[in-house]
Amino acid sequence: MNIDLYTIDWTAIGSIATTIALIFAFKSINASNKQNKENRKLQISLIRKEQEQKRLDEMVNNILEIIHSIKPIDVLDFSSKWIDGAFTTEDRHKLDHMAEQDQLNYTRLNIQLIKLKNYPTAKPLLARLNTIREIYGSWAKCINPLHVFIESGNKLRAEEREAIIANIVHQMVNTCKKNPEYTPIISDICKKKNKIEDIARDVMNIFETEISKQIQAHKLAFEKELYEFVKKEQERIDSIIDIE
Repeated sequence: MNIDLYTIDWTAIGSIATTIALIFAFKSINASNKQNKENRKLQISLIRKEQEQKRLDEMVNNILEIIHSIKPIDVLDFSSKWIDGAFTTEDRHKLDHMAEQDQLNYTRLNIQLIKLKNYPTAKPLLARLNTIREIYGSWAKCINPLHVFIESGNKLRAEEREAIIANIVHQMVNTCKKNPEYTPIISDICKKKNKIEDIARDVMNIFETEISKQIQAHKLAFEKELYEFVKKEQERIDSIIDIE
């Protein structure tokens, strides 16, 4: 078979070759654009995952710091020392520090609630933590002034001093009476004791037990809730890239 090179339409062949080259170039550009789009999507997912992880870690660290500072043993230890008259200046300084820590915890919780306003799954957990903090705070608000007004010989008149102590005792009694078994015991104390200072010590003996029991019960429930919360949130964060 003889092929006459002069009879071949090289212009047509060139056009076909150019078209084929353009098709390959288009496919290459299209594939490149698609890959770039997927890469950008992956980068956005990675950034989102990092932000979510950071937010969860920050919240958990703050929660653990707060819950670690609330110890039922402190309630029993300091209360017993005060009841027995073995409360020292150093103990008072420690109580002052604990009161400051409680106020800091309150601020931290409020900040967490503001930061996590779009994080509804965390709200029940933070509500439980705030309940624990309030119970602990109610004890600190009673034992601190009791020590000041009974032991420190402040300059208030006797009537004013007794009125303040009676008000603190009333607060402790209201907390204790949430458990009905304490009602007759408290009534018996008030009948047998004449001095408000003696009533305060005996009621504190009941109050410290009730406060520590409430804290311990809430902490056990809180630890389970925290575990389940972190587990679910971590699974959600880990699946961000897979979903997107």
